Amino acid sequence: MKNQCVCIVDAFSTGASLAPQFKQYDYTVVHVKSSKNIVKDLMDTFREEDFDELLLFEDNLEYLIKRLHDMNVSYIVAGTETGVALSDLLSNKLGLPGNDPTTSIIRRNKYEMHEALKKHNIAHAKQGYFQSIDEATEWANKQEIWPLVAKPLDSAGSDSVSFCSNIDELKKACSLILNHENKLGFKNEGVLVQECLEGQQYFINAVTIDGEHAITEIWKDKRNQGICDIEELLPYEGKEQKEIIEYVRSVLTNLDVEQGPSHTELMYTERGPVLIELGARMMGTILEDAVISAIGDSHVTTTVERYVQPQKFRTRLTKGYQLIKNLFCITLVSNETGTVLENHVAHRLKELDSFYTVFHTPQVGEKIYKTVDLFTNPGIIYLLHDSHEQIYKDYKEIRRLEAEGAFFRVKYSV
Repeated sequence: MKNQCVCIVDAFSTGASLAPQFKQYDYTVVHVKSSKNIVKDLMDTFREEDFDELLLFEDNLEYLIKRLHDMNVSYIVAGTETGVALSDLLSNKLGLPGNDPTTSIIRRNKYEMHEALKKHNIAHAKQGYFQSIDEATEWANKQEIWPLVAKPLDSAGSDSVSFCSNIDELKKACSLILNHENKLGFKNEGVLVQECLEGQQYFINAVTIDGEHAITEIWKDKRNQGICDIEELLPYEGKEQKEIIEYVRSVLTNLDVEQGPSHTELMYTERGPVLIELGARMMGTILEDAVISAIGDSHVTTTVERYVQPQKFRTRLTKGYQLIKNLFCITLVSNETGTVLENHVAHRLKELDSFYTVFHTPQVGEKIYKTVDLFTNPGIIYLLHDSHEQIYKDYKEIRRLEAEGAFFRVKYSV
């Protein structure tokens, strides 16, 4: 085991938890940063001390390949969305298990992934990709399927996602997206416009080995105006879960996910599950300790197991997971932008029977922002309990306290 080495490309967000897990199996862990221009929100999650060597990709592909080869790297894993394409490329160049770099685009580009599903007659959203407002509005007028959703092609965390009920709203949404830098640091050279899928939203975490997919978590995702309200971890078994699992496995296969973690978001509509988007990496902004307390494992631990204990991992392909305790993830919402003068979140939440933990809250002196997406929320709360009723009661209390302004005292920006 001492000679084993793993490489993580962009170990940010949830991917920052991978290195310590591999270390437990006595792996050497090397980090490759896919660009010197990684956005601050991601860089703030990086833990340099967890790595044995740090490398940077900057027009030095041949050097990276030689260095990783000399270190006897066994696997290359994408830590977050920005590392997906480079992870595919390096795995291919080194002859290691990975996803085909020639099809990386259908796992990164939200337009191309739906077009790939359309090609294989798998349920998908009606859509168009446009590089100007005029093109987008001309297409929308012809479709007559309002409302529509406008979004960047390759960002994350509900960044600049707008629900549009008419042409004027679509024009405004496009102007906010086109030629602006998104939350992953990429320039939006176009805008993706899709039909607004109606139904219940879910997201599904999976880990793949040699083209076979183990479903590790199924979450029911309730949103309010595009912002997460309640994310509930569901049991593996169930009528809708069975249909969702079958659909997700077909999506993963037809988007050429051959190895490693994935995060799929879909809408369960009148015609069944329909893809929203897929990421060939772990789910972002998740607290794995809470998930482990609920089901005994997490997307991180199962991803690591796929590489270090493949035979044990293969048993997950058929047996699913067991829900030990109910788990809710609640996203706090701020209606104002300003500076935090007092933070009472942890103190008030400790009064709740199901409270597990809270993180990502702005401290005294830090900025708080009006919540418009995942990146601008003022806190994420986990509620864990044997009783589903107790969790829902505590959730309602959280929203009451939030409405009363009990969590923060803020000096508002003018």
